Amino acid sequence: MTLRPTAFRSPSGPESFAATRHRAGCLARWLRLPGATTTPDCLSIRYWQRPDLIGGSVTLRPTPVLLVHGYAGTEHMWHPLRAALAAAGFDHVMALRYNTFRSDIRSVADWLVEQAERTMSACGTLGVHLVGHSMGGLVVRAAAQSRGLGDRARTAVTLATPHHGTPLARFVPGPGARQMRPGSAFLRELAAGPGPSATRWVDIEAAADRVISADPSNSSVRVAAGHRTITRHPDAVARIVHELIRSEPAPDAVREFSLAA
Repeated sequence: MTLRPTAFRSPSGPESFAATRHRAGCLARWLRLPGATTTPDCLSIRYWQRPDLIGGSVTLRPTPVLLVHGYAGTEHMWHPLRAALAAAGFDHVMALRYNTFRSDIRSVADWLVEQAERTMSACGTLGVHLVGHSMGGLVVRAAAQSRGLGDRARTAVTLATPHHGTPLARFVPGPGARQMRPGSAFLRELAAGPGPSATRWVDIEAAADRVISADPSNSSVRVAAGHRTITRHPDAVARIVHELIRSEPAPDAVREFSLAA
């Protein structure tokens, strides 16, 4: 019996074949198969505000603000804070986007340092404010403590951050998750390294957090929010803006910001 090769024909024509090839290419890039073109694990999104859009009655703040989301998060979680920062005169805000399932916390911290240096150069400033949620808070700590930012981080705000790890990290994938396990080498390294002396550290905890446990010995601020909702909770947003304004270098930049009771 003779076997004849049969040509594969797409039932829907060339367009269906192109769509299948595109999906296969996306899967190859995600899995990092040999020969696949990889996309960067880290990106940065600028939110440069024009002074005329902020309003003439608001004092512009010279220090740029960099935002770092947490595990399984995106830059979209910062919308309420971005709006509050713009209203308070912070006209240079940047949000990092990174693949939390594939990224090592140290590598994201290195990317944060690189973006901070570029931002300082573009804005003509010598310092930045850093805000990180959950795993993003550990990224902020690593960048300021041991990856190169040092005292150029004027304020470092951590939101619902597992400073001592979280048991739930044992059940999710990725190198970053392994670093968040209690007792990991990464967490021991952070605990052993002192933070920059000139940086103001602010830790904000979520009272209804089910991901990490509150630290009674920590002098942190607590708000009535959950682990993920803390980034948009009015009390947390107001506290962050208040703390950043307090750290601004210009004497006339310090003013009261309305804090919820």
